[in-house]
Amino acid sequence: MLTTGWRQHANAIASESPLIIISSMHTYGPGIIVGAFSGALLFLLYFMYRCVFQTETPFFKRAEKILASFALAGLLVMFVGSHIITSHWQSKADAAGFAPCPAMTLLSNRVTMDVWVRDEVLCHDSDVRRILSRGTKSEMARVEQHLQVKQKQQQARQQFLKQEAQIKDGG
Repeated sequence: MLTTGWRQHANAIASESPLIIISSMHTYGPGIIVGAFSGALLFLLYFMYRCVFQTETPFFKRAEKILASFALAGLLVMFVGSHIITSHWQSKADAAGFAPCPAMTLLSNRVTMDVWVRDEVLCHDSDVRRILSRGTKSEMARVEQHLQVKQKQQQARQQFLKQEAQIKDGG
């Protein structure tokens, strides 16, 4: 999960896309894995020694402290690690020429996703807001397609105005 998110972010930032999404959802993975694994082992250890053997051994006491420390470390890694990894991707996007959209403009229903754009006008584009609701790959492709069509329309309009101006100057 972490490597997939890492790869997706690296590819998005390296792309020439006018709009990317930085998700912090995958950054919780390492902490969740450490915390859940050690919490499950702690539960099994507790169950074995308290319920089955009904005794406390020095091994049990030592293992209980170590696993409880790992469970707490998992919680710490989950939140602090998430902040560090998200900050890393935000600085990479900033260095690549992207700017963050203000909160609640695009993807207002997604707490763990931030939209970054090359042109801040896109943050307030109603068509982009209509297309982009969940931040999926298909929505990103539709946004890119929409922006390409919009650019072609602008180029055609400029060409038409240029030809019209030439006709007025010549006539």
